Amino acid sequence: MERNGARLLRSLRYPFGIRSPAPMTTRSTFQRVPELTSFFDEPARRYVVRRSFAYWQAERRVFGIILWGRPDEMDVDEICAAHEVGANPLFRGHTSLVDVRALEAVDLLAFGRLLAYLKKRRDAWSPMVSRQAVLHRGGFAQATVAGMFQFLRPGHPVVFFDDAETAYDVVGASDVRADVEELRQTLLGVPEIVRRVRAAFEVLPNDAGVTEVARTLGTSVRSLQRRLSAAGRSLRSERQDHIVRVSERLLEDTELDLDAIAARAGASSASHLVMLFRQHRGTTPGAIREARKKSG
Repeated sequence: MERNGARLLRSLRYPFGIRSPAPMTTRSTFQRVPELTSFFDEPARRYVVRRSFAYWQAERRVFGIILWGRPDEMDVDEICAAHEVGANPLFRGHTSLVDVRALEAVDLLAFGRLLAYLKKRRDAWSPMVSRQAVLHRGGFAQATVAGMFQFLRPGHPVVFFDDAETAYDVVGASDVRADVEELRQTLLGVPEIVRRVRAAFEVLPNDAGVTEVARTLGTSVRSLQRRLSAAGRSLRSERQDHIVRVSERLLEDTELDLDAIAARAGASSASHLVMLFRQHRGTTPGAIREARKKSG
């Protein structure tokens, strides 16, 4: 029985007798980007965070989604948008890892919406996937997702695991497992309301205020402030963190001066930006840029 299981695992890892390619030696960490359109840029390791999931790519060869909490219909619309990226012929032959270990519950209306989308678009996204692994922890919500795949009957092989190491290995992503698992822990270690506020800041204009954030999350300003306070955070601190994160990306990817970076990120001035970096990172934008130049 054990020998048969090992043979099956090998066949799932290397269909048609072809070994997975050697890991590509690119960036060792994943870069957070605000929009899924960035996934069409040069091959790299990127991820996008939304209200109830994170979607990542590793050099176009592997795509993955980490789901958590209780996704609703609005979340499903965002999940479908992520699936549309993987349906692009540019990514033909990629593998896919669906991580539902942190999924707490399945909303029936949201589930029906997702199922209808996947069924309608099955002939578009399934041919792009060479194989897919679903990583679960055996709960009811995870069983529901597994049943969805059985119902869909996609044209690519789908296998289910409760062991992360094996799941990453099957989709040829062993080289990024540590980074993705670290990303997962970082995201799940943050209270849900904080994750949602950060996701809102990613999609709203840089000058968006408290009212716009609350409206995006479908709540009142008072309720939002109360929930953030219970999590030990505030809208002011989250906005400052967002400005710093955006600025870090601009420091990494552009040659813009501090005034231009401050304007793009939403800081009131270059001096304000320096103050935020000292407060939140213990360093300055200039020091970060200088370190990048030395390492590059």
